[in-house]
Amino acid sequence: MASVKGANITNMDSVPAVNVSSEEAGGKLRVFHDTYEADTLASGSDITIARIPASATIHDVVLKCDALGASVTLKVGDADDDDRYIGVTGTWNVAGQTQSMLSGSSTGAPVAAVTGLGYRTSAQTDIVITTGGASASGTIFAWVYYSVE
Repeated sequence: MASVKGANITNMDSVPAVNVSSEEAGGKLRVFHDTYEADTLASGSDITIARIPASATIHDVVLKCDALGASVTLKVGDADDDDRYIGVTGTWNVAGQTQSMLSGSSTGAPVAAVTGLGYRTSAQTDIVITTGGASASGTIFAWVYYSVE
């Protein structure tokens, strides 16, 4: 049996200690929560759900939705990468389904690798949902968890 340490614990236990970013250990986690009530929102529409400050580290993006429609897809990104946080997901035909960067879909649908985990913003950044597939109707709840020091 082995006893090992993660990268940040290794740095903290080094002599002399190596500083660990406060966004990775001991920092303050913040949340931006928003909702949008879609009423036959056209496919290809963008919904801005958060405005994150410069030098923030994104830890998770969570969507929870009403039944939006059988063919509706959603993806979450920013101006530089339209699916940085959540790739195109088409599981929005039953109320209460969720999608998260960290845990994937509540339906067990496969989730592609997420490039946005631990992404650090270089400027103020709007987080945007893009609809696809069909017109969407229903409530979309969104949470963006990030740290900034």
